[in-house]
Amino acid sequence: MTSERYGLHAVMFLLASLLLSSCNLFQSGTGTRTFTDQLGRTVKIPEKIHRICALHHFGGKIVYALKKQSLLVDTSIYGKEALALKAIDPAFAAKPSLLQGNSYNVESMINLAPQVAFVYASSNRSEMEVFKNAGIPAIAVKGETFEESFEAIRLISSVLECEGDGEHYIKQCRDLIRMVQTRLETTSGPPVKVLFSGPKSIYSAATGSMLQTQILELSGAVNVANELDGFWADISPEQLALWNPDVIFLGSTLDAYGRDSIFKNPHFQTIKAIQDKKVYTFPSNVGWWDYPAPHCVLGVVWSAKILYPELFGDVDMKEIADQFYEEFTGHTFSALGGRLVQ
Repeated sequence: MTSERYGLHAVMFLLASLLLSSCNLFQSGTGTRTFTDQLGRTVKIPEKIHRICALHHFGGKIVYALKKQSLLVDTSIYGKEALALKAIDPAFAAKPSLLQGNSYNVESMINLAPQVAFVYASSNRSEMEVFKNAGIPAIAVKGETFEESFEAIRLISSVLECEGDGEHYIKQCRDLIRMVQTRLETTSGPPVKVLFSGPKSIYSAATGSMLQTQILELSGAVNVANELDGFWADISPEQLALWNPDVIFLGSTLDAYGRDSIFKNPHFQTIKAIQDKKVYTFPSNVGWWDYPAPHCVLGVVWSAKILYPELFGDVDMKEIADQFYEEFTGHTFSALGGRLVQ
C-alpha cells in the first residue's frame, strides 16, 4: 500500500476513531497480548482473536495456509487468485473485499470491526499510526526474503495461536527448497545469468533488494541486476546489452508485453537469451509465484527446472503445485483453473 492511498483516507480513519472510541468495537475481553512486529513496533492486541483482516495478499496467503481463514472479515486475497477462489469456494465468495481499485475501503474495514490487521511492512511508521488512532492494532509483516517470510509465518501463527501449523508450513517450504538445492549440487561451472523483468516492461529489472534475487540464487542462477537497489529499476537498452543475460524471466504479468515482440525487437538481437530463445514467463496464471509470500517457493522449483532441465526432468511442476495449493489454500492448483503459462 502506498502513502498516497493512506493519505486519501487518513482523515476518515481519524474521524471514525472518535466515533468508535466510546464503544471499543475492536477489543474482546479484558486481557491483552503484546507482540513485536517486523518493523520492530510493539503492538498490543486482545487476548482472544476472533476477527482479523489482512490488507495485502501476503498476510492473507499465510492466514489461509494456517487454516484460519474463518477468522478473516474480508477476502484478504486479491487478483486472479481471488477470482478463481470466488468461483469454487462459497465461503470465500461470501466475504467482502476491502480493495476497491487501488485503494482500500476504510469505512467498510471499520464497520467489519477487525481486532487486528496484518499489514505489509512497506507501509511506513506514520501510516501504521493511522491504524492505532482508529483503534485497530496493526501488525506489520514482510517477505522480501524467505527468512523474512518464515518470520512472518511464525509471527502470524503466534498471534492466531496455531504455532504448530506455522512450523509445518515452513517445513514444507524448506523441503521444496532443499530438494532443489540437493539436485543443484551436481552442477558445475558458473551460475546462469538471468534478467528478471518486472511488471512494466523488459526494461524494468528486479534488483538485488528484491525477493526475485533470492529466487534466482536458490534455483542456481545469478541476477544480472544484483548490484542495483530499490524496487523494479528502470534500465536502458545499452545496459541490457552489456549484461547479456543467458535467460530472461518475465514476471507474473501473464506475458503482458509479449515474448514474440521481444524476439523481433532489433535492439535485442545480440543478447544471448534472445538468440537462444530462452525467454520465459513466470508460469502461474492464478496466484503469483514471484511475489512476496511463502508460496513463491513454487517459483524456485519452476525456475530450477527451466534453468537445469536435465536435473529436474522427473519433477512434475503441476503435481507439486496441486499438492501445495491443496494443503495451503484448500483447493488444488488445477481446481482453481491453474495452468502453467508457456
